[in-house]
Amino acid sequence: MSPAKSPRVRVVVDGSNFATEGRTIPSLVQLDEAVRAFLEENPAAEIIVVADASFAHRVAANERARFKESELAGEIVTPPAGAVGRGDAFILKIADRINGVVLSNDSFQEFHDEYPWLFEVGRLIGGKPVPGVGWVFTPRLPVRGAKSSRTAKKLAVALPGGVLPTIGTTLTPIKSVKAPAKKAPAKAAKAPTKTVKKPARVVAEPVAKKAPAHKSAPVKAAKAPAKKAPAKKAALAHAPVVVTEPAVALRRGRHPVNPEADFTLFRTTYKIGARVEGEVTAFASHGAVIKVAMRNDHHVECYAPTTSLGSPPPARARDVLKRGDRRTFRLVTVDVDRRIAELALA
Repeated sequence: MSPAKSPRVRVVVDGSNFATEGRTIPSLVQLDEAVRAFLEENPAAEIIVVADASFAHRVAANERARFKESELAGEIVTPPAGAVGRGDAFILKIADRINGVVLSNDSFQEFHDEYPWLFEVGRLIGGKPVPGVGWVFTPRLPVRGAKSSRTAKKLAVALPGGVLPTIGTTLTPIKSVKAPAKKAPAKAAKAPTKTVKKPARVVAEPVAKKAPAHKSAPVKAAKAPAKKAPAKKAALAHAPVVVTEPAVALRRGRHPVNPEADFTLFRTTYKIGARVEGEVTAFASHGAVIKVAMRNDHHVECYAPTTSLGSPPPARARDVLKRGDRRTFRLVTVDVDRRIAELALA
């Protein structure tokens, strides 16, 4: 008798999520390691890797050619440009159609109402690289939040035949002629309001004792003393406001980290693989912030992930670095959009 075959499991991998886990710049090498580690634990799994349409522009320059080859070979799938809901919606639509498992650390809060099966045990699996151990995967449930209670915004458009688009449908924008803006009706002129002046307070001076009865002392109007603003309030009005912010490289989002002029100077000074002297200024949960001094007393904030601080990587960046340390690093890659560079300990 032949041994029983393991049931086939179809898995949709959130490539952008796993490639950026613990990093500021997505790594195609890290994504490949995660997929291979999952296949070692689940040999019968059928993998579909999905990456955002912007992934090719955000990945390191030396990995873009390899990413294009993987995309042409069908190893990585990207959603069509203009897809409603972008990469997350595309991932969930594929998983919903094939009744598959989603491999991601995201909670997809905008789509909880659209895909309630996300809360079924075993339909969502997360994973993280553990130093000295490798990738560890575990079933998880989505985290509910403010976005969970509301669905994706409905579009006021219709496809040919009156069919409304759904999540994942690709829309092609059509130029439309703008209607002339309506002029706001002229406001009616307000009738001038009459201001009634209050009579000044009159204070009569006392009459001299020997003055004749028919003569009276002249009457003078007393002026009210001008009020002076408290000195303390006036001083506070001109006092500078001091705003404290976290280290530049720790800010989240896609906003640029460094000034454009300073980062351009950094890129022309250092090439990929060059040695860079930097000072440790702050720590994050997955790495350290490194300040690299430039000319004219300027500096550039860089990031060194924990995975690039040793072999095997330390559990924390604080285990090998201290705040204020000046160390030699190696330039691994740069993110032009966010104007930040990733370093590795030399």
